[in-house]
Amino acid sequence: MFNVGGGELLVILLIALIVLGPDKLPEAARKVGRVTSELRRMSQGFQQEIRQAMDITGSESTGGAGPSLPPVAPVADDAAAGAAPTTSAEPASPSAAAEGSHLRPAPDPSSPGTGTGDASAA
Repeated sequence: MFNVGGGELLVILLIALIVLGPDKLPEAARKVGRVTSELRRMSQGFQQEIRQAMDITGSESTGGAGPSLPPVAPVADDAAAGAAPTTSAEPASPSAAAEGSHLRPAPDPSSPGTGTGDASAA
């Protein structure tokens, strides 16, 4: 974890013995052990909570089967009704693509005031 070798650990213990003395060294070692074990316990508890939260979130949103997409609305068969499709992945002509007309909805000829009806209606 800290990449401390045997020689380095011996030097650290020797310095601790000189600084703390033989009377306080066992008590300090116990405190360090307790703090270390408490930190490990807290870390494991935190990791467990995160894993549970991710499992719950993943299983609720996807049913546990991986990523999901929103449902697709059913498409009416416009070709059978004789109507032209309302949306297209590709423009009908290159000029329509240049103008961006494939992005605008088609005007409704039956609505008044659109300018697309016949001239006698005005």
